[in-house]
Amino acid sequence: MYARVTTFHLKVKAIEEASKIYEDSVIPEAQKQPGFKNAFFLTNRNAGKFVSITIWDTIESAMANQKSGYYQAQIDKFDDMSVVNPEVEGFSVGAMSI
Repeated sequence: MYARVTTFHLKVKAIEEASKIYEDSVIPEAQKQPGFKNAFFLTNRNAGKFVSITIWDTIESAMANQKSGYYQAQIDKFDDMSVVNPEVEGFSVGAMSI
């Protein structure tokens, strides 16, 4: 499995709105993507920071939806709240329990 980790730095007052967007829009769209397995949304309210972790069956599945424009469309949902451009990293999942 493969994990895509996207770190956002948002205006502190936008954390609630960002959480709602992630739950109501990002997750449902992710569930439609081939190879999608799970998503997590971690927030640090004091720092105005959140981390999105999405789990994919393979790196190829994650890369395919980046190439299709899906991933950028999700990132764009947070443009008005962002302080800086988000950072994205990819990881092989060594172990997982859910």
